[in-house]
Amino acid sequence: MRYEEIEEYMESLSQYSKGTGVERGEKLLSLLGNPEENYKVIHVAGTNGKGSVCSYISSIIEKNGHSVGLFTSPHLIDIRERIQINRCMISKQDFEECFNEVLSAVKEDGNIEPAYFDYFFAVALVYFAKKKVEYVVLETGLGGKYDATNSVRRPVCTVITTIGLEHTAILGESVEEVASQKAGIIKEHIPVVYSGMNPLAANVIEHTAKDKDSPAVSVSRDDYEITKNSQGCIDFLVHNDYYINDCFRIETEGLYQAENAAIALTACKVMESEGIIELNPVLTRKGLIENRWAGRMEKITHNIYVDGAHNPQGIELFVESVRSICRNKSKKATLLFSVVSDKNFEDMIRCLCGCECFYKFAVTVTGGARKLSGDCIRETFLRYTDKPVLIYHEVGKAMEDLDDEELLMCAGSLYLVADIKRAVMKNGG
Repeated sequence: MRYEEIEEYMESLSQYSKGTGVERGEKLLSLLGNPEENYKVIHVAGTNGKGSVCSYISSIIEKNGHSVGLFTSPHLIDIRERIQINRCMISKQDFEECFNEVLSAVKEDGNIEPAYFDYFFAVALVYFAKKKVEYVVLETGLGGKYDATNSVRRPVCTVITTIGLEHTAILGESVEEVASQKAGIIKEHIPVVYSGMNPLAANVIEHTAKDKDSPAVSVSRDDYEITKNSQGCIDFLVHNDYYINDCFRIETEGLYQAENAAIALTACKVMESEGIIELNPVLTRKGLIENRWAGRMEKITHNIYVDGAHNPQGIELFVESVRSICRNKSKKATLLFSVVSDKNFEDMIRCLCGCECFYKFAVTVTGGARKLSGDCIRETFLRYTDKPVLIYHEVGKAMEDLDDEELLMCAGSLYLVADIKRAVMKNGG
């Protein structure tokens, strides 16, 4: 297949298939000659922040002079965003070559039906082996225990970010059940670095690590402190067994990124203590300050911010950052919001309506087959606020009308982030 044909083929695939993702992943890796054995894998799971943590770890390793593959999901604009080496997307030619290698192996075997995510996973690991990278930072798709990425049996480090309730029909209806699924990536004797922010989740991770005889390192709110937040940058201290009040800077206005950066820093130090990598403190700091991760409290024009928060916990963190930005700029903001139908949108909207920084709300529709009607979203807002709630049935129109707001904050779905970016690019922004 040529690249354009591959894109069409991928869109035709189901998100699910026979068996579990990990079973299909194991079969694929075996058919492909186990490409994952050619590099050191850092495996990352979590509810919120895992993409950002992957990005920080990848940037730190790269700036320390190593080649590093990065596999994340979902993409925003281009499917190739999911597969990068040293933060450069896979080329269309390489994607073609690797995809066709995977497809040939699948057809020759005849006993496996990969799902949509499985193909990306297999293409990524084949590509990283062909390019002889030293490290791969691998983000789980859904959950952990049964995820395709968990077919990588010997990572050098596992990382679990903040855990909350999401995909409850699949992962469980309690934090402990979700944490158990995420903790399924922990391997015997392999160190795990995890967020200690949620005590219920942390307890599950600690017990799983103990059962696996895996060294476990928690990063809690006591392990880092934001010391300065101005001019688009956050300075913070890290103080734990690996850092002694060391100061770092990240270029972002998302307060929650301090936790994600602290987790990434700790994971890299744990790997250094295990003899997996050598780090230069100056280059590590450079890796943090130069890192960019699209769609996470990202400022895309002088007055427009987009954030991929799409669950109640993520929205709470988004609101915390909005308050900080509005306070620093002495401005109030308009919110543009959309959400897909399978999310807990009522709790998200309740939290947003409680944020005093928004003087006006606007809702729109995004998400394709998973979309939720604008009328339903607006009616939910009106149950929790007496402020104006505008409705737009098309994101482009919303951006045209709201473009001149003093501050426009956009959240609720990564689909929305992608739609806004497309609209801004179309208008030359």
